[in-house]
Amino acid sequence: MKEMRKLLGKESGFTLVELAIGLVIIGLLIGAILGGAQMINNAKIRRQVKDLQGLYAGAYTYFDKFEQLPGDRDGNGQFDGNDTVWTDMEAENLAHESRRSPFGGTYAWGWSDSTMVGTTYRQGNYVSINLPPEVAGNIDRQLDDGVDTTGVITADGGYTGSGRIDLYYFID
Repeated sequence: MKEMRKLLGKESGFTLVELAIGLVIIGLLIGAILGGAQMINNAKIRRQVKDLQGLYAGAYTYFDKFEQLPGDRDGNGQFDGNDTVWTDMEAENLAHESRRSPFGGTYAWGWSDSTMVGTTYRQGNYVSINLPPEVAGNIDRQLDDGVDTTGVITADGGYTGSGRIDLYYFID
């Protein structure tokens, strides 16, 4: 047998230990990459929550100063339109329309009346943003009750599936 090895020369290939070490290294790299992606997504969700809380606080800061909501030109307690709210908020340096969501898209202010209840599930002033369903659900669970049809946060679709849905954060 030894003579046969001498004739054939040195054996080539990897030992089981070398293969195992290689697989462990590959596993660690994949785990680090996937973990990093999740950390980035979690950071984006945290920023999205902070943005919504900041806009909510900005609307009430404006209310405290002027005794009316931003964009409520006729004093009826309702946002008159997206542009008028942004004009008032920017004039007081409370928020800027150019701020974009970490998930893309822009924030929009509005008033949900009885004609929109089928979409927003309630009436009132809101700030909305278009988000992936799982992100919208995560935000609803952090800031409200986690149900897309009740509370101060509602959505025009369930929190499962693909695509994007509109999230409404009501300014009560």
